[in-house]
Amino acid sequence: MSIHLFLTGAQASLPVLNTPDETAMAGYFIPLLQLPDQWNDNDRLVLQLLSDPQVWEQNEHDFLTHIVPMLDMPGSSSSIVQRFSTFTHFLQQQGYSPEKIGSMLIRYSNYGDNMDLLPLKFSPLRKFLQDLLRSTDALAIQPYLERWYQLNWNSLFFRLLAKSHPDLELPYLEKKLLSPVAGYLNSDLANALLQNNFARYEPLLLQTGNAATAPVAVQLGVQLALTNYQPDNYQANLLPLFRLYLREFSQTPVDSEGQASSILQADTTGSYPLSLIALHGLLQHNAAEGMDYLLQFVREQREIHPACFEILGQRLQQQAVPILMEALEKGYDIKLLLPVMEHVESTQYFEQLWPYTLHKLKSVRMAVAVILAKDPDAYSKAAELLQHKKAEQRLTATLILCSINTPEARLLITEALHNEINDDARDLMLETLGNVIRYEADMDTVNQLIASARSRYKLNRPLEKWMDDQSLPLLWTKNGEQLPLEATRFLLYRMSRITEMGADVEAKPLLKLLDPKRNDDFAMGLFDMYEQHEGDTRLKFLLATAAFTGHNKLAAALQANIGSWINERRPRQAEHALDAMALQANSKSLQIVAYYGKKYTTRRVQLGAAARNALVRAAAELELTFHELGDKAVPDLEFEGRYQSFEMNGDTWKGFVDNNFRIAYLNRKGKRPKTPPTAASKETKKFFKELQKQLPAMAAQQAERLQQFLVNQRSWKAAQWLELFLQNPLMFVFANRLIWAVYDEENQLMTSLRCTEDARLITISGAAIELPPFATVRLLHPLQMDAAMMDQWKQHLTANNITPAFEQLDRQVTTLQPEQRMQTMITDFEDIAADQEVIQQHLLSRGWQPQTNEEGVAHTWYKSNDIQQVEARIATYNIYQESGIRCKLGNLYFTRQLTTEQISSAPTTPADLLQLYKVPPVFFSETVTDIALSRVKMELV
Repeated sequence: MSIHLFLTGAQASLPVLNTPDETAMAGYFIPLLQLPDQWNDNDRLVLQLLSDPQVWEQNEHDFLTHIVPMLDMPGSSSSIVQRFSTFTHFLQQQGYSPEKIGSMLIRYSNYGDNMDLLPLKFSPLRKFLQDLLRSTDALAIQPYLERWYQLNWNSLFFRLLAKSHPDLELPYLEKKLLSPVAGYLNSDLANALLQNNFARYEPLLLQTGNAATAPVAVQLGVQLALTNYQPDNYQANLLPLFRLYLREFSQTPVDSEGQASSILQADTTGSYPLSLIALHGLLQHNAAEGMDYLLQFVREQREIHPACFEILGQRLQQQAVPILMEALEKGYDIKLLLPVMEHVESTQYFEQLWPYTLHKLKSVRMAVAVILAKDPDAYSKAAELLQHKKAEQRLTATLILCSINTPEARLLITEALHNEINDDARDLMLETLGNVIRYEADMDTVNQLIASARSRYKLNRPLEKWMDDQSLPLLWTKNGEQLPLEATRFLLYRMSRITEMGADVEAKPLLKLLDPKRNDDFAMGLFDMYEQHEGDTRLKFLLATAAFTGHNKLAAALQANIGSWINERRPRQAEHALDAMALQANSKSLQIVAYYGKKYTTRRVQLGAAARNALVRAAAELELTFHELGDKAVPDLEFEGRYQSFEMNGDTWKGFVDNNFRIAYLNRKGKRPKTPPTAASKETKKFFKELQKQLPAMAAQQAERLQQFLVNQRSWKAAQWLELFLQNPLMFVFANRLIWAVYDEENQLMTSLRCTEDARLITISGAAIELPPFATVRLLHPLQMDAAMMDQWKQHLTANNITPAFEQLDRQVTTLQPEQRMQTMITDFEDIAADQEVIQQHLLSRGWQPQTNEEGVAHTWYKSNDIQQVEARIATYNIYQESGIRCKLGNLYFTRQLTTEQISSAPTTPADLLQLYKVPPVFFSETVTDIALSRVKMELV
């Protein structure tokens, strides 16, 4: 309470804070501090609290983390001068020397934790630091060097040093190249230097790796780095160094081994321990020589990198068997050895592997099963294992038989499933077998499955005592056959085994035969049972079964109840309903699920996530991609194809959507009248009037989707595209008003086209074409056109009075420059800052999403390309001022698309970053352009 009294003015004297909890409490007020040039009496009270030596020691890091990034905020020349004067004066009061002030500003600026060697761009903080270091003489710069020799590499300090004391650049680099792992080269730094300026830094690397003075590990690191950029000149130097290094490493193991960048597999550059690189190179050149070293490592039970075993199997094949046997005997992790054994044909280790069928880990048992299937005695041993008392071992036996895959083995599997009374064990078998067992959707298969369930006494009575299954209507198949009660009991029994909303594998054949229109009352009966038990989670299978068997009545019941379930705080029922609606997969149901997924992102977050997950699960269940399921959600407007017919004065008229997304009409002669039909029925007029109100929102939603597909370069198979864009009344307009690209099986551009209002597909020359069945179709991006094609299409659209549905041909494009190819970050946007709301609105409008911390504050924005599995990310730094929260942009970089768990588990590491040449060109162009366009809306620092 003394802190509170002091800060509110009720207590004049500075409170005495003795305990760690009390000193930590003072740090809670650090986020309230403004820019130093705006510090007022309130700020000074907080600074007084922090000035106590004990308080400062505990809160120094948080203070610098908060204040230093703020120093780069825009301001007038006088305010910036005042800012640094006030801040440095406060640090001096805390006992900071000029060197420590400079070093801490560098360390906490967030600019140097990378390998960026490009010239520094102007900013208030960097200008201050540049002037500070320039003011140091040969003696004053020494404390900086002593500190930064000890600290990790910082690119900001290096660039400041090179600018202010160019004579110290190379000596500083020479020392940093030999840290942080003693006796090894800093491979990341070496590669960054060579990438930045090979001619300048090649002599430095050669001097560092001098054969007369440098350790073998350093020599090897240098030659590997040089080989990455000039293989013709340096590749030949590696083999002798591989031998020397392995000889030293085998005689004197090290606690911490250095790494280097190299290409080991699949033309992919990665960072690997030197011993692995050397062993890989030696194995390539002389397998026997490399194998001797590896065998020695195994016998001495040294730690071996997993990739080493991978190379073993790929390079040595049968020669690897003795080493694998030795590794098994020495107790090496079986999970490392099994992938190699899969590639090596050998009968020598089968006896050693059979005991692993009893291993506690399912992943090990599954991997072992694949290998043991090659054992000549596998069939008889697996048959014996099927009699084991534990279900896990019976499951392993089933896996072995699946891999054997002979008629006798398949018969044994069928008998095992038929005889397995334990439903949990049986379900585990079915889950593990996955696609190995596929049931045909015919009555013979269904009858066999029902007979098997009957023999296991699963159909003798209703599934639950309270379940009156005889009150349910009997099931109807699509060919008009009514099935007996036993079929109902079988369906409910198998569906009761699901753990997630979907179809049980043995229920699928029957479900595919059922007629949803005739089974709507059956589905409603299940819905009523579910509702009577107030959404018991154990009974969600009733809703899933209803979704697969029902039609319009069930859809209406779900749509009518989901809102009340949400409002009555019955979240489990609401989530089950969302799953059921997604599984029904009709346009209206999917739209409702998508609506809730978008509506609940900041409140009722769990429900919003459930809606989005329901769509993902439904797509997998229906064997569709997520975007193919999205196509099913496109409104069909209740039309018959592109038109909706109606009667007027004894004639048949048609309503359709014109190119302006307006309802238009065709009379019986197929002509478009100048005035709307006035003599149509009230119901018809009301239908089209209400539809017209909804069309703009529907069109905007689909335009947003298609723009995303343009950015992500989604493809449709020819048949899919024709069905969606030429048969749907809404999407037909987009087929007319956009330009499309046609690709062959080799993903090569064949031609570009547009659809005319009479549904003809024409090329840029006006020639009519038909889509080949093997073709795929995408939206054409400006990057995929030369200037001549661009001009021709623009002239075509103008001549035909076509306004593009959204910006397509005139999109701003950004291309990757040659010097950027190997880089992993774009640093061009650090000079952009704006109010938080401005940044949020701009990025959200361009399809970016925020990644937030525990307090809900965005610290990174990302844009995902789930089709090409890549993601763009840019950091933002929030700075608190009296006028509001301001944001400053950081570096833009790309990664492989991350899962939610990967995003939340750990920050992105340099190894995750993609070199820019690996980013799809269209996605690169769009994301860089997104950020570049923000300059129009934001201030420059």
